[in-house]
Amino acid sequence: MRLVELAKGQRALVKNISGCQELIQKRLHHLGIFENSEVCLQNKLPFGGPCMISCDEQCVSLRKSEASSIEVEVLPCK
Repeated sequence: MRLVELAKGQRALVKNISGCQELIQKRLHHLGIFENSEVCLQNKLPFGGPCMISCDEQCVSLRKSEASSIEVEVLPCK
C-alpha cells in the first residue's frame, strides 16, 4: 500500500522509501523517517494537494507525488 492511500488518522509502518528521489530520501532521513518508522496520516488536501503526516511527535508535509512513492504497511488500531 502507498502512503497516499491511507485514510485520515490511519497509522502505518514505512516499508520502502527507495521509490523517492535521492534528495527526498535524504530529507526524510534528516526528519527521522526511515524504513520501519511509524507514521500517521494527519490530513490530505484535495485536488492533488500535499499530505500531512506525523512521525515521532513532529508533522511533515509531503507532495502527493512523494507520498505515492512511499510504501507502507497499515497497523491495526490501538
